[in-house]
Amino acid sequence: MSQDYNNDYVYNYQDPQLTEQQRIDSQQLVQPVSEPSTVKSWVNFTDSRYLKGFLVGAGVALVASNPKVQKAVVSGAVKTWSAVQGGIEEAKEKIHDIKAEAQSE
Repeated sequence: MSQDYNNDYVYNYQDPQLTEQQRIDSQQLVQPVSEPSTVKSWVNFTDSRYLKGFLVGAGVALVASNPKVQKAVVSGAVKTWSAVQGGIEEAKEKIHDIKAEAQSE
């Protein structure tokens, strides 16, 4: 038996041939170079999506800065929260009544 184990075996490695589907076009992997971002690209009044967002944002800022609107929003939130709490308390009461009826039977 030989001491050189690497010579005992013959490896016939061949570079596998790639099929057309397995080949990768190197041009597809390269992203196109874009121009540097400028402030002009942030403010594009010719884009309809930008204009819609600008108008909606301006409207929300105008409405949110109005003290009457702020009071109405806060009072509406308080009323809603009170109604939710009242509903929860009512549900707890009903559950307690049902449990009491079940225990009395």
